Amino acid sequence: MSVRGPAPGPTEYPARMEENLQSLGEELITTAARIVRWAPKDAEGFTISLAAARLLARLEDDGPTRISDLATLERCSQPTITNHIKRLEGAGLVDRSADPRDARAWMIRLTDEGKQQLTSIRSSIGSSIEPHLAAIGKDDLQAIRAGIGAMQRLMTTERPPR
Repeated sequence: MSVRGPAPGPTEYPARMEENLQSLGEELITTAARIVRWAPKDAEGFTISLAAARLLARLEDDGPTRISDLATLERCSQPTITNHIKRLEGAGLVDRSADPRDARAWMIRLTDEGKQQLTSIRSSIGSSIEPHLAAIGKDDLQAIRAGIGAMQRLMTTERPPR
């Protein structure tokens, strides 16, 4: 018979660790942002900004999304997102259709061309990071692979309310 302790409280986590999870979260976000900034601005495949590429990735992950929701998710103003979407739409990377739940609103969708552009950008970033990866040892490469797996599992957990 197993004995279970009390359910975690509002600020407790199922796996109690000695590690400072808030600090780990800061390091994760900081490191990921620095790696993305390694991507050269003039890299092959980059015809849009990283901010615009992030919107394409968001649409790929979440599917068709209202502009107001994109603004909230990206922590941006609605006019800023609207301007990005207009440019992306002009480039054929996204399209819009009426929201079936509210005809006054638009749903933004990633086009096939947008998916191809996003794939090209990711490939370009991967190529720009390749020399850095080639310069480290096999143990570090294995640790990075394991870390990516852990990050992917983290992304499948329930997200906190926005």
